[in-house]
Parts: sequence; C-alpha cells; structure tokens
Amino acid sequence: MAPPVNYRRNTINILLACLLIFSLCDYARAQAPSSPPPAKPFYFAVSAMASPARTLTHFSELTTYLAARLDRPVHLKQRRTYAEINDLLAQCQIQMAFTCTGGYIAGRRDFGLEILVVPVIKGNNFYRSYIVVRKKSSAKSLADLKGRIFAYADPLSLSGYIYPAARINQLGYRQKEFFRHVFFTESHDKSIEAVATGIADGAAVDSLIFDALRAAAEPNANKLKVIEKSEKFGMPPVVVAPTIDHELRYKLLKVMLNMNKNAAGRAVLKRLGMDRFVLPDPALYHSAFLLNKELE
Repeated sequence: MAPPVNYRRNTINILLACLLIFSLCDYARAQAPSSPPPAKPFYFAVSAMASPARTLTHFSELTTYLAARLDRPVHLKQRRTYAEINDLLAQCQIQMAFTCTGGYIAGRRDFGLEILVVPVIKGNNFYRSYIVVRKKSSAKSLADLKGRIFAYADPLSLSGYIYPAARINQLGYRQKEFFRHVFFTESHDKSIEAVATGIADGAAVDSLIFDALRAAAEPNANKLKVIEKSEKFGMPPVVVAPTIDHELRYKLLKVMLNMNKNAAGRAVLKRLGMDRFVLPDPALYHSAFLLNKELE
C-alpha cells in the first residue's frame, strides 16, 4: 500500500531542508577566512670564535629575543669552522650568521655574502690580531717564534690565521719553512689554552676574545702576554645570505639596529659583550681585503 501523499510531501520537504542546510554550511566554510600559515622558522649560526659551550651560553638569549621580535621560531646552529658556516649560508640552510672578517671576505668572493650589521664593542668597531706567548717566553715578536710550535685558530680566520701567515710572507719565509709544527684549534680560547698549557709556543688570537678573558681573570689568558699586534681590522660582522627575503632582511635590520633602545635588547647585548649594532662602513674592511689578497 503506497504511503499517504502528506507523508511523501513531508519527507521531500525534510530532504530539501537538509540539502539547503548542507549548502549553507559549505558556503559559510568557503567564506570564512582561512587561518594564516605558520611563520617559517628563522635560522642563524655562530662560528667558532669561542668554544661551543661558551658560544651557546652567550647566544641563547639572543635566540629568544629574535623569536619575539620577528614573531617566528628562531633556531641557532653551531659549526666548528668558518667554512662550515659559509656552506650553510651558500646552501640557504640559514639566513644569518655571526662570522669572522676572513669568513665574510671568503663568502663575498665565493657567493656574494653580504654584511647586515656590525657590532660595536666598548665603543669600537675594530679589532686586532694578537700574537701571544707564555709570560716567561723570551720571544718579543712573531719573528722570534721561527722554528717553534704555533697554534692557528681557523684557516679563514683573519686574526687567527691570515694575519700571521701574511706576516711570515713579509718576513721573507714560506709557511712550511718558518714553524717547526703548526695546528688548528678551531677556536681562539682553545688557542689560548694551547699556549698556556705548553702545547704550543705561540698563537694568533682575536683581541676581543683575549681581552675579554683577561678582564674576566681567566687563568689561561692570565698566563700569556701579547708580543705583537696587527693593524686595526673591521669588527667581525653579522652577515646574511644573498638570497634572504627582502622583507625579512628589512625587519631583521630594524630589530638589530634597535636592540640598544629597549631594556630587553640591552640585556641581551650586555650578555654578548656588545654596545649596539650599526650599519657597515665598507672602508672598515679595506685593510682586511688587502691582507687577504697579499696572502693569496
């Protein structure tokens, strides 16, 4: 027996109503604003200016500060050598790095590395290479270390390798015939330790790190004396990959330049031993470029 007409009509109306509701829901979902995609992480790296444990301690607070100001996750990467830092930048695995002047020169030559900002430390935007020996050593200059054991920091380090290597050339010697033995420590504080403990007779180190360790009464640094100082070199810069997004670069530049203008930023700068960041002056790096060219 067929269902009553009214029953069929009600069933059809219910189905039509359901279809209308589903259509309205689909329309509402289509019109609703979609949530923005999560911000891409920002990666920066720090090279072996000091040993990894010391570096991590100094830069952990900067990671937190940048994450808050850039409104995105920020991750710190550490590598043992300046060449490894340059590889990360060249392969776009990081956007920014704290590197050495020699690392910047090599990166600029090889893949167009660019300076973002330059740190100012104790009012200065320059540093030097120090030739250091134990206090009881009779050596008075690099020339007096001929035939001795010498510690370099890194093959790309201006203060820890390029300067002393160029000086040896200026003295009329080749690298292999000047020292009895050389080795690389991969950080300036390790070079200082090597001389203090008698593993090396001398080393070339970054004046910023040596002076900071002496000021902190670090035992190894207090066992050494400086017998030669280089000319002034432009401060080790903060660099960015040439492929960095322009909007991100501009935002990052504003964050770095304004760090000394707010309490949180000043606290991070103090932790890093820096006064502030400033825009780069190309003239700062002229002497370093000339020295590197001379060595090549």
